[in-house]
Formats: sequence, C-alpha cells, structure tokens
Amino acid sequence: MTLTQARNFLRSELVAVAEIVVPAQTPAVTQDVGPASQGALSDDRGLESVCTITVETGDPTSPDPEALISFAAETLEARGWKVETEPADDGKYRVIARRDGYDLAVEARSTDWRITFTGQTPYVDDL
Repeated sequence: MTLTQARNFLRSELVAVAEIVVPAQTPAVTQDVGPASQGALSDDRGLESVCTITVETGDPTSPDPEALISFAAETLEARGWKVETEPADDGKYRVIARRDGYDLAVEARSTDWRITFTGQTPYVDDL
C-alpha cells in the first residue's frame, strides 16, 4: 500500500465514522498533515512516513460526550477496529482504536459539544 492509499483510507474512515456518530451534522477535516518523516526534527531522516488527519463534528443542541464516545466505540468495533475505552478523566472522554497499523483516537469533553477523531496512518516506505 502506498502512503497516498493509506491516507485516503484513513481520511474516508474518519469521515464515515464521524457521519455515523453525529448524523445530523457534516464533519469537518480540520487537519490533514502528511506525509511527515518521523525523524525530521532530529535529522535522523529515514524513508518511513506517516499522515495524520483530524476530523471534528458535533451537535451543539445535543451535547452528551459520554454517549457520543460510547457510540463512536460501538461504531468503530462494528467496522473492524480494536477499541479501548479509557476511563473518564475530569470531563474528558476518550477512545483509542487500532487496525492494521492505523492508530485512532476519539475525544469528547463535557465542556465542549464537539467530538474529535484523530488518526495516523501506518509507517509507509513510499518515498
């Protein structure tokens, strides 16, 4: 798989899950960085690269972060992701998901109506 293919899969998966979790809203891609060499800051540049993507959505008329996180976890599991739900911490709710080398985090807070989906592609030697 090329890095472009991995990025496209991740982006489409994040948007699809966001649309399912909050169907009344249109998710926004707020970050789509990549490819990025993991050694770029240390001059240890290798051929491995990743892409990081963030999608946000939410419904300001129905903010329930615990329910959103729970539904996001169920949705990801149904789509083949291995999901770990972290204990709530000071109004912050978080789910971690992994699949085929992809890493994904879903976060929601009791002080904000948004839910954020952030994912990273596997390392791909595509340069």
